[in-house]
Amino acid sequence: MNVKLRVLSAGVLFFLGQAAFAQTTKKDSTKEAQIEEVVVIGYQKKSKDEVTSAVTSVSGESLSKFSPTTMGTNALQGKAAGVDISAVNGRPGSGSKISIRGLSNLTTSSNSADGVLASGNPLFVIDGFVLGADARAQEVFNSINPNDYESISVLKDAAAAAIYGSQGGNGVIVLTTKKGKQGKPVITFSSKQGFSNKIKDINFRMMNSQEKISYEKALANLGASAYYNWPDMDEEKLYLSQDHDWQKDILRTSYIESYQAGIRGGNEKSKYNASLGYDSDNGIVRNIHAYKRYTGRIGFEATPTDRFSMGSSVGINYSVNQEIRDRNNTQNPFRAMYDYNPYEPVFNADGSYNPTFQGFPILDGLKNNPESQSNLFLDANIYLQYKIIEGLTFKTQLGGYFNNYRRTSKTLRGSFLDNILGINGSVTQQNQNRFRYTTSNTINYVKAFGKHNFDLLGLIEYAEYKNDLITSVGRNFSSPSLSELSNTAIPFQVSGFNQLYRTFSTGGFLTYDYDKKYIFTASIRQDADSRFGKNNVYSEPFWSLSAAWNLTNEEFLKNNTFLNTLKLRASMGLRGYNNIDLNLNNILLGGNIYGTNPTISPNQFYGNPDLKWEVTKSQNYGAEFAVLKNRIKGTLDYFIDVKKDFILQIPNYSSEGGAYSTVINAGRLTNKGLEVSLNIDVLKSSNGFNWSLRMNNSFMSYKLNKIRDNEAERIQGINILREGYEPFSFFLVRSAGVNPNNGNEQYYTKDGAITEIYNSNDAVMIEGKSPLPKMFGGFGTSLSYKGFDLNADFTFKSGNYTYNYMALNMLNHTNGNDSNMRSDAANYWTAPGQTNVLPRPNNASNAPGGIQGLQASDRFLQDASFIRFRNLSVGYTFSKKIFTDLPVNKIRLSLTGQNLATWTKFEGDPEVSVGSGESQTGANQTFISGAYALYSYPAVKTFLFGIDLEF
Repeated sequence: MNVKLRVLSAGVLFFLGQAAFAQTTKKDSTKEAQIEEVVVIGYQKKSKDEVTSAVTSVSGESLSKFSPTTMGTNALQGKAAGVDISAVNGRPGSGSKISIRGLSNLTTSSNSADGVLASGNPLFVIDGFVLGADARAQEVFNSINPNDYESISVLKDAAAAAIYGSQGGNGVIVLTTKKGKQGKPVITFSSKQGFSNKIKDINFRMMNSQEKISYEKALANLGASAYYNWPDMDEEKLYLSQDHDWQKDILRTSYIESYQAGIRGGNEKSKYNASLGYDSDNGIVRNIHAYKRYTGRIGFEATPTDRFSMGSSVGINYSVNQEIRDRNNTQNPFRAMYDYNPYEPVFNADGSYNPTFQGFPILDGLKNNPESQSNLFLDANIYLQYKIIEGLTFKTQLGGYFNNYRRTSKTLRGSFLDNILGINGSVTQQNQNRFRYTTSNTINYVKAFGKHNFDLLGLIEYAEYKNDLITSVGRNFSSPSLSELSNTAIPFQVSGFNQLYRTFSTGGFLTYDYDKKYIFTASIRQDADSRFGKNNVYSEPFWSLSAAWNLTNEEFLKNNTFLNTLKLRASMGLRGYNNIDLNLNNILLGGNIYGTNPTISPNQFYGNPDLKWEVTKSQNYGAEFAVLKNRIKGTLDYFIDVKKDFILQIPNYSSEGGAYSTVINAGRLTNKGLEVSLNIDVLKSSNGFNWSLRMNNSFMSYKLNKIRDNEAERIQGINILREGYEPFSFFLVRSAGVNPNNGNEQYYTKDGAITEIYNSNDAVMIEGKSPLPKMFGGFGTSLSYKGFDLNADFTFKSGNYTYNYMALNMLNHTNGNDSNMRSDAANYWTAPGQTNVLPRPNNASNAPGGIQGLQASDRFLQDASFIRFRNLSVGYTFSKKIFTDLPVNKIRLSLTGQNLATWTKFEGDPEVSVGSGESQTGANQTFISGAYALYSYPAVKTFLFGIDLEF
């Protein structure tokens, strides 16, 4: 039943679970009228009864409880069934790796700097404006302050996503921002203050000075030449007295602050909203300020006449952050804090930073080799809508964003690194401008003939994307006090590019229902994209068909008191994916402008004019139910996604002569899954005490059906693609443990024999073990009593494995005196009969040539399943009666904790996406989310105190 707002002028709106109700009061009676829940799907909004597709909606309020510097995509983790999200790392302002319904594609490298965030992204949409599925789209999405979120809808199956055609192959995330509301102006202000620390090392501990010196003496006595036997007792006592924890010297407690102010209001003809925000998190690493963000948003909607309406939304975001090196050496503070010996002091006797046995003082590097980034985002969206005749509406919409990205990296004169390089200082400056706009025109016809309801939508859409970059490098600062590019005496390098692509689309969407009992939908869309081969500029049609049956609208169930909702639905369709690099269809030229003989020649890349879209063919079968007056509600979905025509780079393409490579469409992958979500109102008492439980769980299976003709498997580092098996299974030499008789490490050969000789050619696929989770989801609870409220959320993941390079490094005795070790490194073989120990450290016979130390084997392939206490929020809202003399409608105080506890068998943080950013996410680098752990920015535990005011 639809209830117009003017009917509620004397009443209030309140929410029970997901259903909205209106309550109007009279002198002697009270009545309730249920309002249809609205869900944003595709280019339309539908009542929940009309939805035939797999859509999950999450309220903005539940996401705003996280730290203000937690990106919106990260806050979505564990909130939506079928959506697997891992933060890139723990750095404030970092994005996410997002997979909707499993593995997105087989692409593990990129020819652009988009890296991890570009590969396999879903499509992002803000207030109807299509952002795209590339790295920039996620950044624009995350640039919007979570306090401005009204809701997020995740479109998972073809019935929901096929209307986006070539962009919806990996699902769609639709953000609806807050809008103005009819009534007198409402002013809000909120502030959060708090701190964060690195989470404690899980399931391992580093040696202190006494343990490390004892370890070094023991190994020296065993004949390990890389170790010192500490013959001088006075020297040993001196170093023992210098014992300290490098984590405490390199890291700190961060300070977080956030301020948000907003106003909204309106009348029957127009509504408005505006907000301003400032967020800051100086991060857990000393000598740098991790993140600052300034945000603003203005929205306006108006209905000047009964036929004409319009609206606009404009947002601005400016963020600044200082970077750290994310590489596998001691220029990375998160490796340095483990590598430095606890008996080595921070400073030398003269007050300079001690480079330690590692040869590099990280605190000097953080201070004197600064790297900063700034991002300016402007996004805007405007629409005009006109009712031509009753039921026929035309809408035109224009949306776009502009992004200016600047990066500055410096090596200051006199710094430790500068003295090593001998360049007298250097500076690198990068300036990049990105611009995208999308214009769409829709015509919508809605007509009812008795109980027959028709909704037909036609679409024409055009998008254009531009990107330009210039990078300049200068060396040799002419003045020691100036470190700008103009102060460099040597113009070392200049490079840049200019990119452009366009898309054009047409489509249609039909919905038919009979009396809200039987609903049928169909969509079709075709796209043209300038990035694809000249023979495939136009895509094949992307389409979907779906149906739903609302059983509880049938006469035979209308009078039942137990079953409130029961809807069965099914869908199938085809959708595409177009997030690819430019020029894959062209023969590229490269040149060298430096020196006396500038040259230009073809790159080792051969374009493919037949290149076309990656596609996903989907089936979905689902059910929605609610019982006991909507006290128990849930959904169940089973899906099959078949993905094919992946963009794969093929080396040694020689039909044109030479050793070229090209990209082709190849491969087929099947993802199957079961998604379950459940919400239970355990208690709803008349005295105001309410308690609810919620959970969502996704069960996944994956099978790589085909790579390409004449290629049944592809090895990619420690992972392998093999037809007929789970993609990206680990490919490693298998450890047979330590020989209890002599302490030597043993390995399995390819044919299963046991040997003490390590040979990388004995690597095999470890069946059933990959970085892909078999199960993931979240659960939580909410309690409220009068002014008191409590919300707790947990996330979990199971069945995924991660290779733990950190454990391999920290337990490998070949580090010698140079590196600290884990305390359990001392648990090595010393006598016959010992098991569950490390191999004897002075052994040199485990490989040809006497190679010593632990080798890369499945000994360090670890189960990365975990349960994480993601968020706890406790608040109290003061009654209006307490401050009747103040112009305040609401005062709420809250305390929030994030990443409070983790339960796992993994040695370290199991929530790994990027192991090492500088070796995984750059151009032409291999990236498989969660494949290995290697000293990236760790997760942090956060505590925040908040105050919310409403006037």
